[in-house]
Amino acid sequence: MTTRRSWQILAAVALAAGSAPIGAQDRPYQGPGFEKVALAPGVWAFVFDNPLGNLANVDGTAVVIVNATDVVVVDAQWTPATARRIIAEIRKLTPNPVRYVITTHWHGDHWFGNQAYRDAFPGVEFVAHPNTLLDLEAQELPSLEPTWKTNLPQFITDLGDRLAKGVRRDGTPYTAADSASVKSQIAALRWAVPKVKEIVPVRPTLLVADSLVLRRGDRTIVIRHLGRGNTRGDLSVWLPAERVLVTGDLLVNPAPYSFGSYLSEWKAVLTQLRTLPAVAVVPGHGAVQRDWAYLDLFVELLDATIRQTRDAVAKGLDLEATRKAVDLSALRTRFAGGNVAVGRAFDAFFLAPAVERGWLEARGELDRPAPPNQP
Repeated sequence: MTTRRSWQILAAVALAAGSAPIGAQDRPYQGPGFEKVALAPGVWAFVFDNPLGNLANVDGTAVVIVNATDVVVVDAQWTPATARRIIAEIRKLTPNPVRYVITTHWHGDHWFGNQAYRDAFPGVEFVAHPNTLLDLEAQELPSLEPTWKTNLPQFITDLGDRLAKGVRRDGTPYTAADSASVKSQIAALRWAVPKVKEIVPVRPTLLVADSLVLRRGDRTIVIRHLGRGNTRGDLSVWLPAERVLVTGDLLVNPAPYSFGSYLSEWKAVLTQLRTLPAVAVVPGHGAVQRDWAYLDLFVELLDATIRQTRDAVAKGLDLEATRKAVDLSALRTRFAGGNVAVGRAFDAFFLAPAVERGWLEARGELDRPAPPNQP
């Protein structure tokens, strides 16, 4: 069984292929890179390369919180191999063991690395919302074997065929940058094949339906579920003394994701987070934000998408007609700023799925079962 989301992601990756090159072309791909960002005393973010169309670069940001006697980690990456790199960084910072790993939502790039923490730190607890447990069982795990462990080599072959033809899906020929990008993507995916086969799912052990406050020495860590947003089980993490907010994929930059999202509720959740006196906002992917400007832009995007899809449904338009009617070009320009890679990622990872979700929401059909998968 392959979930509908998995097919959507593969289609989106194929659509976004041909973006700016990812990684150096003159050496073998060694895995996704990351930047270590100091947020506050004892608090760091490990921000992985931006995932603009490269499956093997989709690793959620890890936040490491070093306390008096232990460590709390937010999100555990897509593969155990990548999670082990963060564990190595933790051991450079402190001899303290990791006590909790908080999973912000059910997407595998934020928790497939859990097994590395389980192996390294016996007794570690994995924290998540109950809906995250339900959705990883129903949506992520069914695709792990067929899509990622079995079909990934065929996807690499398909990319190679497209590279050989040198033509994008819209019929335009590849540029030199397009070809370099696809070559880089193929190399990264080849690196990922054995890393994905290693995954043994480690599920949450501690469920938080509403909120949980961890007091670790003189550190207070507030874990909250404010409602459905990017998923129906999003958790945010707030450090009140340090004024650091970790959003998971409630916020992603430079191009947001919207697969399976709840647009109106998402906007409401972000509005609540906006009231916090944060000096650092850590998205699920992409650069740490030092003010609210990017979140405000994203809320504006959500509002425009909600409004336009509602207008389309009020006019009786079907989904395809709604896709043609919705015009987010001005906001797309503000997100991409002339960057072709970001623009293509915006189209694939936000625009296409968000219009569908907004259309379903406006019709009152958001929680109906999705149609059967179409390969």
